[in-house]
Amino acid sequence: MDVDEISAETLQIFKSATSGIISSTGIAGVDLSDLIQLIPVPTDYRDELARTRPEMGATTAQWEVLLNVNNQQPKGSVAYDAAGPLALISEMNVSAPYQPIAMGYTVTRDAIAKARGYANAQAIAIYNSINQWKISEDKLAIGAQAFPLQRPTAPTVTDASTGGSVPPSTTVHVGVAARTGSGYFYCNGDGLGLGHGNSQGNVGQVTTSTVAGNTHSVSASTVSVVGGACYDWFQSADGVTWHYYTTTTVPSVTMTSVITVDQTPPTDPTLPGGLPDLSTTTPTFNAAADNGSAGTGASPEFNGLWATITGDYNNGAITTHGGGTKSGATIIDAAGSQFTVSGGGIVQLDQLNSNYYNQTKLSPSAYMVSAQEANSLSALVLNSPSAVTYLTMNDPEGRSQIVAGGRVGSYVNRVTGQQVPIKLYPNQPPGTLIAKRDSVPYPNANISRVTEMRCLDDLYQFQYGADRAHGGPREDGESRAVETFINRAPVVFGMIQSIAKT
Repeated sequence: MDVDEISAETLQIFKSATSGIISSTGIAGVDLSDLIQLIPVPTDYRDELARTRPEMGATTAQWEVLLNVNNQQPKGSVAYDAAGPLALISEMNVSAPYQPIAMGYTVTRDAIAKARGYANAQAIAIYNSINQWKISEDKLAIGAQAFPLQRPTAPTVTDASTGGSVPPSTTVHVGVAARTGSGYFYCNGDGLGLGHGNSQGNVGQVTTSTVAGNTHSVSASTVSVVGGACYDWFQSADGVTWHYYTTTTVPSVTMTSVITVDQTPPTDPTLPGGLPDLSTTTPTFNAAADNGSAGTGASPEFNGLWATITGDYNNGAITTHGGGTKSGATIIDAAGSQFTVSGGGIVQLDQLNSNYYNQTKLSPSAYMVSAQEANSLSALVLNSPSAVTYLTMNDPEGRSQIVAGGRVGSYVNRVTGQQVPIKLYPNQPPGTLIAKRDSVPYPNANISRVTEMRCLDDLYQFQYGADRAHGGPREDGESRAVETFINRAPVVFGMIQSIAKT
């Protein structure tokens, strides 16, 4: 007889034998509640992307682009019987290397046996690996980068006699390094490229004044790095031994104390300066060379959305900003300032829309924002009497059913008059807003979709053969794909970076 049948039969006997048993006897049922999984799977951006497959295998996806050189074209008016000038054409080859994305799982046969009748341990392991794979792909589709970030400029460091506990006449060395959008989530502390590190660092210093009292504080700022999602700040007493201080999404920091050990990354968003989903790994500082800001080494990456916007194009490859032909994308540096209101609108969005139109003669179809920017825009507009807002109320009884609170769901492009939706993307690092388009309505543009995931081998499950040397009977496998991100028209994207929280 099956073991499960024996167990069921035994339980039935206990249920029937109630004579002489009272509550104090201790016989009771076992309340097996459902297995609860409190793991969000926010993958909004990757869910939007089309998934295509090439006709043959390759190491890279390649295509050609005709660039906008309208402002370089010759004048069209000519004399009678004279030939017209030749229209200029500027062509650029673009390539995107394929990379695997994988997330593994292990479940032992003993674990499967223990969970039988309650949960399918193997199915849970596979399901979890698929979900984590999707989350990772979403983060990489937005922030992956295969080239190094620029080195930040040397930080300007100043002293204030109040606001902290730094002693007077103390020399404080400050170091700064930048991280990519991917590095925000996947920081590797050893700088060996096994995860994703930060850029080559730069340093500055200040000696606090002689004003008495251990009440000094030190402030440092640098110029925003194009494509930098956040900045790691370090402190040193001698300029040789460095300790991690904190991470910010704006290119400035205030240090209120002298430290002698690495601090904990500010991963708790409920605390001042806390950053949601920031990597819990403590970053390291390297002033001599790039510290693994590019996804290379043991953990190579393709170039995601941010990289295709902020990188330059050189012989088909996407390279560090300033190293080739610009992408044409509209990039605005908020330089650590908050969104501001002027003339009934938001200054930074008006500037973005104006520059974007001058470059493309189009309007963005949507703004991609994190929770921070979604909240900042709503708080700014709804709290400011100088910001123009329009409320609609079709319900004649609405005055007795007023709903408190509000969110700004779209913004009017003052140049084109179009309403641009403000869309939340959970894996967009805070402090950056992206303007995007899903189509390019130019004559003969030949672009059915602007962005896509190009998959040599789309998501599949692979099961390994377990070997005796690494443990007992078990099921090993992984969720895996080989793919790359394609952006056929980076010119129709825009970015506002280094936005401070409102």
